[in-house]
Amino acid sequence: MATPARRIAAEVLTRVAQGGAFANLALDAALRQAGALDPREAALATELAYGTLRWQLQLDRALSAHSDRALEDVDEPVRIALRLGAYELIHHGKVPAHAAVNEAVELAKELRAGRATGFVNAVLRRLSETRAAPPLPSREVDPVGHVAALTAHPRWMIERWFRWLGPVEAEKLAAANQQRAPAAVRVARRKATREQAQEALARAGIESHPGKYSPDALILSPGAPPALDIEGHEQGLFQAQDEAAQLVSLFSSPERSARILDACAAPGGKACHLAEIADRGSVLAVDLHARKASSIAEAAQRLGLDNLEARAADATLPIPDVPLESFDLVLLDAPCTGLGTLRRHPEVKLRRTPEDVDRLAQLQAKLLASVQRYVRPGGLLVHAVCTLTPEESEEQVQRFLAAAPQFRVERPPPGFPADALDRDFLRTLPHRTGTDGFFAARLRRTA
Repeated sequence: MATPARRIAAEVLTRVAQGGAFANLALDAALRQAGALDPREAALATELAYGTLRWQLQLDRALSAHSDRALEDVDEPVRIALRLGAYELIHHGKVPAHAAVNEAVELAKELRAGRATGFVNAVLRRLSETRAAPPLPSREVDPVGHVAALTAHPRWMIERWFRWLGPVEAEKLAAANQQRAPAAVRVARRKATREQAQEALARAGIESHPGKYSPDALILSPGAPPALDIEGHEQGLFQAQDEAAQLVSLFSSPERSARILDACAAPGGKACHLAEIADRGSVLAVDLHARKASSIAEAAQRLGLDNLEARAADATLPIPDVPLESFDLVLLDAPCTGLGTLRRHPEVKLRRTPEDVDRLAQLQAKLLASVQRYVRPGGLLVHAVCTLTPEESEEQVQRFLAAAPQFRVERPPPGFPADALDRDFLRTLPHRTGTDGFFAARLRRTA
């Protein structure tokens, strides 16, 4: 039988490939379902699942070089067994080659792909002779192809980043995306100070240190379990949230008595953070899905936020019983391609297409046109996305301002970290800030 770690990794990869799951959620569910598990097996399952997704494009190049069948013609369970074996051969030098091959063959049997075990064995044994991916395209002849292959990113993505950032910085960004992101939490201001939250984490055996940018952020030590499973979470001492996501709320910088609309609020981290900042005001958190709105309400209750209301509504349409021009701050954390989160969600780069950029930019424009109506004269609209495309960030802002001349770009709040800014915009990039990639613009309504 394959080891528990490899079976769990295969289960996660199956859910991601066939069910469209996010890897982190699928992994958390699989680890919980496994019950009592040696911590080393849990750590290996995590590395195998994430590593295989992170390097999948490289692994497929290596496998294709040793296969007489196109990978797209191979059944999904066989591809999963091959990729896990290839990941161990190329990236796990301490694992003996015969062990990596044998484990993949056993895994294929358990995935009900027994008739393909000979194929899996043959392809991986050929790869085991070099334990390396094929040579990279020439940097001089095909610089985009070179970086795409080197960092296991789709070519179209690297092409866009070359045009946007230039070759040197685009390569640094892609390389940073291949690193595992540290887990982070936001201290709940109503329930604890940062020091008290650190003490609670320490009692649970988890080391942490303050974030670089957000006064509410704690960065957890490698190997920390999901925040949901840490003692102190249910008591409302903290909420899982990357530091860059926390910066969006701090960049919005509402007054303590502000009336706030979070128009696309799930999973609710920013809505709860804003309710903590505007402790004398109120937050209406809206999400399209009733289940997600209910989860936001539960989080607010856990965090002791009695000034947050969550409800299900479509923000592209009039929100029932909500007057126009009635909010001091409207945050639109819009649906986007999510390319700023590839360290946490490597599966996103395997799913996104250039067409997604245009489709989601159009949805964002529709949402902006709708929610701007709820900003009072003199109020603030904040457009935020966790992605790395100009079409969804500054170009989106330019198009909005051309259609809504009653708004103008507002400068960042006083004292905001300078190295998290790009002119007057919030901009974080993984290779610059060590956080997820985010963009946000403050748009002041002047009339």
